Amino acid sequence: MNLQDLVYFNHLAKTLSFTATAQHFYVSQPSISMALKRLEKELDTVLIDRRRIHKNLHLTETGEILLKHSTQILTTIDTISEEIHDLKNEVVYFGFLPTIGGRFMTQFMPRLGKFSSSMKLIEEESSDVMYDLVQKGQVPLAIIGSDVASFEDSNILQIPLKQEEMALWVSPDNPLAQKAVVTAADIQNELFVSLTQGYTHERIFEEWTKSNHIEQPQTLYTKEIQTALSIASSTNMLAFMSDILVKDRPGLVRVPIENAPKFYISLIVNNNLKNATYFQKEFNEKMIELTQDYAK
Repeated sequence: MNLQDLVYFNHLAKTLSFTATAQHFYVSQPSISMALKRLEKELDTVLIDRRRIHKNLHLTETGEILLKHSTQILTTIDTISEEIHDLKNEVVYFGFLPTIGGRFMTQFMPRLGKFSSSMKLIEEESSDVMYDLVQKGQVPLAIIGSDVASFEDSNILQIPLKQEEMALWVSPDNPLAQKAVVTAADIQNELFVSLTQGYTHERIFEEWTKSNHIEQPQTLYTKEIQTALSIASSTNMLAFMSDILVKDRPGLVRVPIENAPKFYISLIVNNNLKNATYFQKEFNEKMIELTQDYAK
C-alpha cells in the first residue's frame, strides 16, 4: 500500500472534495482520483460512493474503516518521524508552566550549557495536568506547584524548590489592605476569586475554606490567572493566590492569612522512563543538580 495514497485518501475522506484535496497537496485532481482507485483495487472494495445519483460524495462502510485506521497510522508515522528527528538532533523535553517555571528558568538557563538550544518545552497551565503527564511518562520532568510537600509515588523523584504561604490579594482601596493579617472571621462574608477546578489553587482554597468553617464562600472561578488578578485589582473581591503567581503585579496589595496553607514548588522527574535517550537522562541529571543547588 502506497503511503502517499493513504495520505491523499485521509484528507479526501475528511473533506469529501477532490478539488479541496488536490489544492491542499498542490497536485491535480486526477492524481487524487488515481490514488483512490489504487487503494480500492488493492483492498477490493469501494471506499467512496461517487455515483452521480448522489448530490455529494459519501464514505462507504469500508471507507469509514479505512479513515479510522489511516488516521491512526498517519498519527503514528508523525510520532515516529518526530521521535527520530529529536533523537538525531538530541532534543530534550521539559514540562513547563509559564506561571511557575518561568520564575526559575532565568536562574537555570545560563547554567544549562549545551542543553539550552536543544530544549523543547511542553507547556501547560495546570500543575495537576502536568503531574499527570510526568506520571504517565509523556513528559520526563517538570517544575510544578502542589498542595502536598511530598508525593506518594515511587516512580516520581521530587526535589523541593521552594514553599510559599498562600495569601489574599486585594486592591489598595479594599479595607482589608490595611490589615497586617486577616483571620477567617474577618472574611466570612467576602467575595472571592480563585482558579477553577484542575488547578492546585482551587483544591487548596476549598480545603482552606472548609477547615476554617467558611460556609459556602461566594466565589468566582476562572481558568486565567491574569483574569483573577484583574478582577481583584478593580473590585473588592479577594484573590486567593500564591506569591509566585502575583509577583510584580501593580495595583494589588498582599494580605497575609492567619494559619495560611502552604504551596509547594518542586521539580518532579519520572524515574521509570524506559525509552529516554542518553541525552535526555543527562539533561534530567543536570536539572536535578541545578534544583538542589537552588534550594540550598
